[in-house]
Amino acid sequence: MSKGRILVVDDEPEIVRSLSIRLESVGYEVSAAYDGLSATRKAMEEKPELIILDIGMPAGNGHVVVERLRNIDETSRIPVIYLTACTNDEDYRKAREGGVCKYITKPFDSDILLAAVDGQIKRGRELAV
Repeated sequence: MSKGRILVVDDEPEIVRSLSIRLESVGYEVSAAYDGLSATRKAMEEKPELIILDIGMPAGNGHVVVERLRNIDETSRIPVIYLTACTNDEDYRKAREGGVCKYITKPFDSDILLAAVDGQIKRGRELAV
């Protein structure tokens, strides 16, 4: 039985692959996208319980993806964790304004990411009740 559905979005295939393996090893069902446009499309089609999203990507950066998703009723409440190399104040500000729930910078500790994922999935399920 799956612990939850997660969409992993990054333009670096190796990061997507390693995250998918790690998340699947602890029981999550993972789908992937490699740019902003496919991330938006997959989120609308699959309605994951959580999105792990990079900021710097082609075809719509992470901020654009969050803005698109927040403006669509079916995806507006999906929690988003940024996993990114971007560390400037403007990106932090846009994350807060977009309602991003966690901001984790690369390189990252997978245990910290898993704790954030577990927490957001649990919180999302509690709010849905």
